[in-house]
Amino acid sequence: MNRGLYIGATSLVANQKKLDVLSNNLANINTAGFKRDISLTESFPEKLLAKMSRTPELRNIAGENNITYETNGQVHTARTQEGYFVVNTSRGKSYVKEIKFVVDEDGYLKTFYKNLEDEHKTDYENYIINNNGNRVQQAGDMENLLQGLVYNPPSYIIGTMSGGVRFQKLFTDFTNGGLIDTGGTLDVAIKGNGFFKVQGENGETLYTRNGSFAITEGYLTDLDGRRVLGRNGAIFLGNGTIDILSDGEIQIDGNPVDTLDIVNINNNEFLRKRGDNIFYMADNTVAEENIFDGEILQGYLEGSNMNPISGMVEMINLLREFEANQKVIRMQDEMLEKAANEIGRV
Repeated sequence: MNRGLYIGATSLVANQKKLDVLSNNLANINTAGFKRDISLTESFPEKLLAKMSRTPELRNIAGENNITYETNGQVHTARTQEGYFVVNTSRGKSYVKEIKFVVDEDGYLKTFYKNLEDEHKTDYENYIINNNGNRVQQAGDMENLLQGLVYNPPSYIIGTMSGGVRFQKLFTDFTNGGLIDTGGTLDVAIKGNGFFKVQGENGETLYTRNGSFAITEGYLTDLDGRRVLGRNGAIFLGNGTIDILSDGEIQIDGNPVDTLDIVNINNNEFLRKRGDNIFYMADNTVAEENIFDGEILQGYLEGSNMNPISGMVEMINLLREFEANQKVIRMQDEMLEKAANEIGRV
């Protein structure tokens, strides 16, 4: 099968998923507290190419391997001309001439991405591995460590190839949306970072930025009936004039009742969307809650942080990329047809 067909087909699939994500963002332009999703893609692993009738087996040749190594803050970059670095991915091993990585909190050498706060994140990223297939931890001089990781393949290895790109994951943009003046007594907006805490159906703690609240059976709830949590648990309001102060304290007829339990989450990259503008923590992770240092505004709602103009421009670009990949597949198909019907007759 022609390699170009694989590359074109995987690009079409990735663009289709990116278009689905963008469409959902645009559909929620008017949703209070909505946070847009950003698509992250990555290439398939680089696989070794061998001459016909040979099985590619790696060997590590003893001796010093010449590499180019440099650092820029937390980011380490290494290049080799003689062999390959090996990266362990979810799709198998990838053999590359250049690696960029950071050292994670456990000391492992790991690929990374940047969030919108320009922070280096390594969740669900790939590990650099050694000759035995083990993950590599920082130890001693980094350049000497990297020199020992270069794999030198036998002479019948002629290079590498990749199968195209794939959709890796979604990254949620938690930047603030604009403030909308509603005048509603139970409409509350967070100015700054932070999340309201609400109670799920099974008693679990959920998070939201949507401060459009209501009163259900005397308790403060979101519009779907989930109870909003204060520092003392569910907030019972009863009757009276409701005032919500800038620090989240709730007063009834001037008397303090409770304070909204609003928290910053340091590891918000592990927050996942459930629908209805609700977030929950990914499996096997715990929210790193921190003290809220923003401001609460009663009578306001936070709007979506999705920009419709930039969204439409991105949609046009995705459609053009989709059409270009269609043309690539059509050209590859025509080449295969000629190879089978014309060249085959010679």
